[in-house]
Amino acid sequence: MQDQVELFEAAEAQDKRLQRLYHYWKGKCADRLFPDRADIDPLDFHFILGYVTLVDVVDVDLPVANAPGANVPPGGSVAPAAERGQQRHRYYFRLDGSRLAELSGADYTGRYLDELPWPDYVDFVRWTYDEVLRKKRPLGYRRQGNLDEHTFDEETLIFPLGAGHGRVEKLMVAVIPGEIDPAITPVIL
Repeated sequence: MQDQVELFEAAEAQDKRLQRLYHYWKGKCADRLFPDRADIDPLDFHFILGYVTLVDVVDVDLPVANAPGANVPPGGSVAPAAERGQQRHRYYFRLDGSRLAELSGADYTGRYLDELPWPDYVDFVRWTYDEVLRKKRPLGYRRQGNLDEHTFDEETLIFPLGAGHGRVEKLMVAVIPGEIDPAITPVIL
């Protein structure tokens, strides 16, 4: 199956758990673009907790020649590094959701995104994370198909979080695999 990606606004999530998490996140924003991590209590979203990953945004200053692509649409081409000239962010998986780790057979906790062995997957995820940083608002996507010889069928929301400094310093990522039925699949805490 050919890889298909559909981007959407977070409020347009189809999965009810993602909708609930979005409304929770939005309620924590108050009068800000995004809430701080300290405003978020994982016990408040127990209904989806095993499907949530917390990612730290780590700023790394690198020479322009080593900077990754930015603003490249899914499936789009990446300009040579010398043409991109942007600061690089590394993404560190502070905590990978227990259900996600169980379903994928890989726990990302304690690893950087760029250390994962799937180059196309890493490029796509980096692009989505970079977009959330750039826009300072949630991003949603539905992905179905094959990527790096892995089959994907998922709906994902990526939420920006701060740490009291007015900039995005963390990401809260919720991934619902397409074959997961919330009525028969318990959340593992």
